[in-house]
Amino acid sequence: MKIRLKFVVVFGLLLMSGIDSIVHAQQTDWTPEQQAVIDAVKNGPMGIESDFDTWASGYADNWTYWRVGDQDTRPREEHMALVREFIDAGNRPITFKLEPIDVIIWGDVALLRLVATEGLQSPEGEQRDVHYASAAMLKKVGERWQMLATNIVYLD
Repeated sequence: MKIRLKFVVVFGLLLMSGIDSIVHAQQTDWTPEQQAVIDAVKNGPMGIESDFDTWASGYADNWTYWRVGDQDTRPREEHMALVREFIDAGNRPITFKLEPIDVIIWGDVALLRLVATEGLQSPEGEQRDVHYASAAMLKKVGERWQMLATNIVYLD
């Protein structure tokens, strides 16, 4: 009986927190401004190995990365050094799939919530997928949306 009750409680919590997101993930009627925010990140890391600086320019100088559950954020400089080291070691992104959940815009600031999968290949040719959910804050600079902060949780 306790197991059945726990299942009902967990299932109810999942319904309350997750089903709405699944419905939003199917949204296709983004406003032009929402679509511009999505477009700013739609390629993920693709092309990073051939033009790292262009990819990195999509992140503000004061951008931070936070892996949900960590005690601290990681500053841009430290994160970019780790990414460059990873790429310079011969690792490559080979696929990227973005599923935007929602985009909320307040003037020149936006919150983009998404689910993504990055396909990575090691220098030895081994491939793996990295699945994650993210909430990213972006700021419009001129006509371009630039990342200000990224929160991420790995899904597996």
